[in-house]
Amino acid sequence: MKEENILEQIKRQKLSGKNRNIVIFRLCDIYNLGTKEINKYILSLENSGELFCDKNQKLHLSSNLKLIKGTINGNSKGFAFCVPEDETKDDVFIAGPNLKNAIHGDTVLISTKSGHEGKIEGVVEKILERGIKTVVGTIEVYQKFAFVVPDNKKILKDVYIKKGHELGAKNGDKVFVRITSYDGRNLTGSVIEILGKGEGNVTTDVLSIIRSYELIEEFSKPLLDACKTIPQTVNSTKYQDRLDLRNEIIFTIDGDDTKDYDDAVSLVKDGENYILGVHIADVGEYVKRDSLLDEEAFERGTSVYFPNTVLPMLPKELSNVICSLNPNEDRLTLSCISKIDKDGKILEHRICESIICSKERMTYKNVTKIINGDAELCERYKKILPTLKLMAELNDILEKSRKLRGEIDFDLPEAQIVLDDKLEVVEVTKRSRTVSERLIESFMLVANEVVAEHFKKLGIPFVYRIHEVPTIEKIKAFNDFAGAMNCHLNFSGNEIKPIDIQKFMSKIEDDEKRKIINSVLLRSMQKAKYSSQCLGHFGLAAKYYCHFTSPIRRYPDLTIHRIIKDHLHKKLTEKSIKELQQFVVRSSAKSSEREVLAQKAERDVDDYFKCRFMKNKIGEVFEATISSVTNFGFFVELENTIEGLVSVASLKGSAYEFNEKSLVLSNGIKTYKIGDKVKVKLINVNLAERNIDFQLSE
Repeated sequence: MKEENILEQIKRQKLSGKNRNIVIFRLCDIYNLGTKEINKYILSLENSGELFCDKNQKLHLSSNLKLIKGTINGNSKGFAFCVPEDETKDDVFIAGPNLKNAIHGDTVLISTKSGHEGKIEGVVEKILERGIKTVVGTIEVYQKFAFVVPDNKKILKDVYIKKGHELGAKNGDKVFVRITSYDGRNLTGSVIEILGKGEGNVTTDVLSIIRSYELIEEFSKPLLDACKTIPQTVNSTKYQDRLDLRNEIIFTIDGDDTKDYDDAVSLVKDGENYILGVHIADVGEYVKRDSLLDEEAFERGTSVYFPNTVLPMLPKELSNVICSLNPNEDRLTLSCISKIDKDGKILEHRICESIICSKERMTYKNVTKIINGDAELCERYKKILPTLKLMAELNDILEKSRKLRGEIDFDLPEAQIVLDDKLEVVEVTKRSRTVSERLIESFMLVANEVVAEHFKKLGIPFVYRIHEVPTIEKIKAFNDFAGAMNCHLNFSGNEIKPIDIQKFMSKIEDDEKRKIINSVLLRSMQKAKYSSQCLGHFGLAAKYYCHFTSPIRRYPDLTIHRIIKDHLHKKLTEKSIKELQQFVVRSSAKSSEREVLAQKAERDVDDYFKCRFMKNKIGEVFEATISSVTNFGFFVELENTIEGLVSVASLKGSAYEFNEKSLVLSNGIKTYKIGDKVKVKLINVNLAERNIDFQLSE
């Protein structure tokens, strides 16, 4: 029996609103089960928020009471918002007294009522799950106890530390605390790690951000010991059944500072057709299912990249050695070999286990220079020069093919933060995306699509990378904004297509205007995620898509590598397929969750270093572009991607009003909108909160 059956019976028997015990006894009769077992199901449904027991012990379907399940998003000013689980619903404001002991990050059930000026407000009815399990903050030590003031200002309660639970931390130390109790005016906890002394120290500050997301850089000794048992060289005699590609011209292309190489490429011509080989490190050969390494990789989900460090999914003893496609060393791989015609159509493909020996470790910078005709580098790499020229040729074909089918190229710049030996920021620039980055991206896309389509058609449980169609509501809201810029996105029916967006963007001739509309359009899109369902990738205009090409740094890739290998070795039985179906659902959810967390951590650390870069520039004036507008002001972006706020309170003139549809801030005389060029003066940098404040320059 499942909880859904219980809910159905409660609806059918009209038990919602009855006394809790009466509901349990009635269900006992229906299912011929004891009260303990039925009570277990009822508790599970209460904890998930499907059922709600009021103060009179009456049990209700939460939907009947119009209760909303969501997550608390706190605010340093004492109020909060509930972000509904249902993404189609708007956030609900909750005044401080109505939080009722709920704190930032908690999953709650709320009721709604008419509040100030008739606006809807929320009241927390039940805390379903505590979201904050650990806290990073500064400790204040007293004679008989201590308090930790959280770094996260959305957490409105200090953490009380009993004497003997401070781990020897001194006053002013930055500490990592595990919460042990949520009752009363303060939280209660124990110090589990001393991170360093106060704010302003780069190492301590970055470590504090990392710990706030419960990210750990070290691996356990048993896990590192397990790595030592893995061979560090390939004994080719053991792999006679693999496709032997060691004599082929295969090489890697990565960034200058890359330490692990998990993808290599090859390309030859067969008449008018291209034979593209994408060869990916066979991590599944070494990281066995349910091993210590596998369990750790599952929990981490992804490698996390910061300007000063990397938190790898797998230990470097594995990822930088036997699993890395180092030049002139035999390595085990999974290869996706595709025959592609002159129009970019995949004619046939092969997915197989292979063994390769990379001929070169190439960098994006050098490959771009070679393709652009750098004489010295062309001579130095003359053995692979024809292959690189052919790769540039195929990339042009693939890019045109994707454009024809409707791929949307948002092409928003990423920040590149350059540090010196003392971890001070030397430079913040836009990361380049040259022909070499684009061709590797094209080749990886081919492999990801081919593998996804192959296994979808086989009907084998799989992990797909999906990007769902944007909701009509969001597209309509975008059109309200676009209309204010004399543009309109046309589409027919109730569902927009990628080609509709691409055609819309192609009609915008002004580069600056296109960039503005592009950034707002991106916010209207759904978030890409992992799923056991093959729902396609909207942005790529791809019917089938997965992540196959980075098993060293992404768990979904490792998951599907194992599935591929099991299929190739005919190990998929009826029983294992059922187990696999359950696992890919769990793996997809976990990997999506870890990806979001990693992205937040990366963004926060980037913002911290951007603040450090700007902290000595207070008083300086910059050219900027308005990147977003809100009711409390507008954000501006400098040429190097650094953003900051111009508060509405700092604007001169009479009161400003915010138009939510056109995203415009105006007082009838002066108007500010996305894309406007402004001169701004830097007035404040808050390292602790990672905020930058500007005001308009005279």
